[in-house]
Amino acid sequence: MITAVHHITSLDLPVLEPFKTLRRPIEHLQQGIFVAEGEKVIVRLLESSLTVLSILLSQDWFDKHHSLIESNRNGIIVYLGEKKLLETIVGHELHQSIMGLGTVPDQLHAGYLTERQNKRSLYVLVDGITNAENMGVIVRNCVCFNVDALLVLPSSCDPYLRRSVRNSMGNIFQLPVIYIRNTTEEIRLLQESGIRFIAAHPHSSSVKIQQSKKAEKCCIVLGAEGHGISSEVLGLCDEFVTIPMRPGVDSLNVASASAVLLWELQKTMKP
Repeated sequence: MITAVHHITSLDLPVLEPFKTLRRPIEHLQQGIFVAEGEKVIVRLLESSLTVLSILLSQDWFDKHHSLIESNRNGIIVYLGEKKLLETIVGHELHQSIMGLGTVPDQLHAGYLTERQNKRSLYVLVDGITNAENMGVIVRNCVCFNVDALLVLPSSCDPYLRRSVRNSMGNIFQLPVIYIRNTTEEIRLLQESGIRFIAAHPHSSSVKIQQSKKAEKCCIVLGAEGHGISSEVLGLCDEFVTIPMRPGVDSLNVASASAVLLWELQKTMKP
């Protein structure tokens, strides 16, 4: 529901500050807000169950999506500006003169999974993924391959960072995010509930992902491209897997690897 429409001629209004900068993502998260950019992402935000606070856009986008904004359950404030004005915001080619401000969902923890597991469950855990663009693509792959939740360790960036939301193409709005705080304790709790943790990691006992043991509930563990999965997490994993590659190629980008791993893991899981 549209509660107000403000025509703006300047971006200096305090309420527009979150839209203007790419340099304060942590501050935004501390405030419990995130910025969404681009038409597809905004449409997915408006179609989601998340709280939408405001939309900043040009008249042509407003005309196109007026009914979608109006039908949203939230009271949304609309800020209308000329394209030339909105294009002065950094990254205008990406935000396409349509942006939205939303509220980050309440944080979920490991207990959420133990209470809501299906017979067949697939999860992804990220350890040390600090590149927001990679995080966004991993999120997109998770939704594409029917992952039930993303588990985020403190060593990883938040998937609601501005660049992550953008690179996820708004798919983050469909994916439950579980924030792991006590790594060993919470992973063991999830293992006790029947989840098998599979590390994407070269190891003397690693098997090809196609040969991974079948399981009804499993979680693929992804680490940073440099130092990989932490020793603490590796020590907790039930199995190590690799992606077969041509000799001489060191590795895939972690986001690319996630797509391959999830595609193959789906086929090895028990129906």
